[in-house]
Amino acid sequence: MRCDRRPLGVLAAVTKGLFILWAVPGQGGRPLQPPTLQQIQALVRHMAEDAQELFAFYEKDQHLAINNLCRTNRLPEWLRGPVTGPGALRATMTRMAQALQDIAQHQRDLNPPGAEILRRLASTHLKVRGLLNNLDGLFPAPSLPPGRRPPPGPTAPTKVFRQKLEGCRILWSYARFMAKLNAQLEGRSRGARWEKRRSHRGSWLLAHS
Repeated sequence: MRCDRRPLGVLAAVTKGLFILWAVPGQGGRPLQPPTLQQIQALVRHMAEDAQELFAFYEKDQHLAINNLCRTNRLPEWLRGPVTGPGALRATMTRMAQALQDIAQHQRDLNPPGAEILRRLASTHLKVRGLLNNLDGLFPAPSLPPGRRPPPGPTAPTKVFRQKLEGCRILWSYARFMAKLNAQLEGRSRGARWEKRRSHRGSWLLAHS
């Protein structure tokens, strides 16, 4: 059998790409098949890593790493968590998708087309939209009453520096939110596996008693 000699970085990128394949909506804006909870957990794990990488790049790229300006404990209310159910997660991700669009719009005014910061923001936005579509596939959202719209995204400040700082703080809060969400899902998964093993062990003891 031929040994695959591609660099580890390439293989990692391919693996991450596979996670997103089922995150991209199919026809009609929904996934082709409803995702499993394990698939959503895998996507959330990847999104947590991506969120941290995006924040670190943005903080450095925008020259905001001095004195930890972005790393505030005053998180936006909608990014504080914890997530109490699919409806709460859907609302948070809807607002995050809008926030990413706002940040990208500001950066398009400051950077040439194809800039790395724009590419990274677009990639993260795709993942957020993918999670939203998967949530819709697994937990269909109730239809909104006529005339009702999702909550608006954060209002952009007027000054360029304040816009950069506001965007950086949102990305910092998002990275923390996704890290907590990933830990929350992994904790539930471990608990479910432990309960399954305990149940299986109890059944085996009853069968051999």
